[in-house]
Parts: sequence; C-alpha cells; structure tokens
Amino acid sequence: MGGFMAAFEGWNLFFGTMFAYAGFGMLGLAGFFDIFDGKIVTGGLWIPIVIALNIITFYILYKGIRFSTNYQIITGVAEFVILIAGGIGLVILAGKNNTLAVFSPFIASGGISGFLHSLTLSIVTFIGLSIALTSLSEETHIPRKTVPKALLISSFIIGITIVFLAYAMTVAWGPSKMVSFGNSVDNGLVLFRKLSPVMFILLFIFTVNSFMGNNISMGTSMTRIFYAFSRDNIIFPKAFSKTDSNGTPRNTTFFILGISIFLSITFGLIFGPVNGGYVLLFSDAFFSFLIRSISSGSLIVSTFKSGKMTRSALFGYLIIPVISIGSLMAVFASNFFPLPTYPYNYASIIGILIIAIIFIITLYKYIRNPESLSSAGSTTADDISEGLIE
Repeated sequence: MGGFMAAFEGWNLFFGTMFAYAGFGMLGLAGFFDIFDGKIVTGGLWIPIVIALNIITFYILYKGIRFSTNYQIITGVAEFVILIAGGIGLVILAGKNNTLAVFSPFIASGGISGFLHSLTLSIVTFIGLSIALTSLSEETHIPRKTVPKALLISSFIIGITIVFLAYAMTVAWGPSKMVSFGNSVDNGLVLFRKLSPVMFILLFIFTVNSFMGNNISMGTSMTRIFYAFSRDNIIFPKAFSKTDSNGTPRNTTFFILGISIFLSITFGLIFGPVNGGYVLLFSDAFFSFLIRSISSGSLIVSTFKSGKMTRSALFGYLIIPVISIGSLMAVFASNFFPLPTYPYNYASIIGILIIAIIFIITLYKYIRNPESLSSAGSTTADDISEGLIE
C-alpha cells in the first residue's frame, strides 16, 4: 500500500506494542503480586517492582535473540504442560457442571454488547503471537517457510490451551456463578489451590514467568520495529540502526527501557498501578484493531496488483479480509458509542488521539518530503543475505 501506509502502520505497531508491554508486562505483574500484600499497590512498592522488571527484561534482551529464545522455549513448554494438566484436573473437579452451553456469546454479562466489549481486551492477549514471530523474520533461516509454519503451529497450540483452560475454569467455578468470577482476586490461583498445593505453587511461578515471557516477546518486537524505522531512514537513521556482537540493536534496547519505565510510572501514578495497566492495555486494543485492518487491506490490494485475485483466491484474499476489517471496525465503534465507564473511557480517548496524531505526523512528513517515506517497509526478509542471518 506504499511507504505512507507502511510508516503509519509501523507507528501504530510500535505504540500498540509499547502500551501492551508497559500495561500488561510491567504494571500487570506488579498488580499480580498485590494478591499477597496489599501494600504493593497502596504503599507504592509497585514502583521499585516495575523498575526491577524493566531492568531484568532489558538484560535478557541485551544478551541477544539466541539467549532470549532459548529461555522462552524451555519455560514455555513447561508452562504448557502445567496448564493442560491443571485444566484436566479442573474438568474432573467440575463433575456435573460440564456443559457446552458456556460457548454461547449470548450468556455473557451484558449480552452481545458485553461480549463485544470483552473482545476489546481479549484481542490484546494475542498481540505477541504474530508480532514476536514476524518482527524476527529477517533473522530467521528461510523465513518464507519458517515464519508461516511457526505461526500455524503456535496458533494451534496456544488456541487449544486458551480455549480449553477457559472452558475448564468456567465449569469448575460454576457457569451460574460467573459474576463472582470477575470479582475474584485471581481465579486461576483460587481454582488450582483446590486441586493441590503443588499445582498452586507451580501456577504462581509460571504466571510470573508468563508475564516475563510477554515482556521478552514485546521487548524483542519493539527493538526490531524501531531498528527497521532507523534502517528505512524514517527516524534516527544512525542512532538506532547499529547492532552489537550479539546482533542486538543496543541503543534501541536502551530507548525501549526508558520509554517503558516512563509509561509504567506515569500511568501508575495517575490511575493507580492496576487501573493504569488497564488503561494502557485498553488503549493498545485500538492500535491492534487498526494494525489488523490495514494488514487485511494491504493483502487485498497486493493480491489485486499482482493479478492473483482469481475465483479460487476470492475467499482467502478478499472475503475473509473484508469480514476481518468489518468485525474489527464494529468492535472499534462499540467503544465510542457509548464511551465505556472509568477508566476505559480515558483509554478510548487516548487511543484515538494518538492514532490521529500519528496520522497527522506521517501525512506532514509525506507532504513535505515524500522521498523520506519511499523506503518505509520496503525491506523484506528475502532481501537479507543468509550470511547476515547466520
């Protein structure tokens, strides 16, 4: 769709990832620790925790992609085993509460409207899936084959895990008692405690690890996004396009550390650490909607341009992207008409305001100097030499 849309998409991708990183990975984890000591939130102990989390994540990112990927694989497999084992235990514990009725969106609190609002937050839980893989495509061996395969396999594994656990936790809690589910401090820990003390301890450990895994994925993605911005001469071409012996964009990694600490502390002080995390996450949802809509639109445009929009390709390259765009826009609009309650109303305003500012800045740069955006998004994994990848 051209350099203008590539730059606009890139900025939305960066802000969306940054907000999810600070909101969920930093403030979210600090809020999770609060279930053991209320002073973490009310007494300001969350501030040193947030700073420490940022520094630990920074160190792992600084060590390079091989180190961070090995960490993710080892702990991710262990987490998958624990979650599936716990889910099976919860299904057995549920007994007669097992029912397929819980899959209906009509029984959600608030009906279809409540279901659509819940999608706003649930969609951001998947943002790391595609971004973590695609942002590393230039550093992957045979990316044209490896990245699609990784996306399909990981989507399948994660999808099964999330859907199965959602079902297991719902029926174990009691389908008719789900109002209290939302008011529980931490549903997973409550339910796993019923299974056994060992499962409770393991879930706590791997929940913390899951937050850290999110931080590593998001942090890696952002360093590569800003590296690409610099490489394509959009912003700071010399400062952020340098890499060290580990292949890490060093200056970019320091930059991400500073921005994350600033966002986490600022939103935590204004709204409180828990609500501050929610505001950042909810704002991220708007960037996520727009990113996916533009990506779906670019798929349609590129297919038409290449002359490959045949009758057999209509479903995958036209019908599904159009449905995707329409669905995302419907959810997008549902968060403005009417505005949600506090603090999500601030998130809606912040999200759309930043998107508007990004668009104006990109448009201004395009009008003043269209050549400055000519190379935006033009480099692909196929352009990177195999020697550099190795």
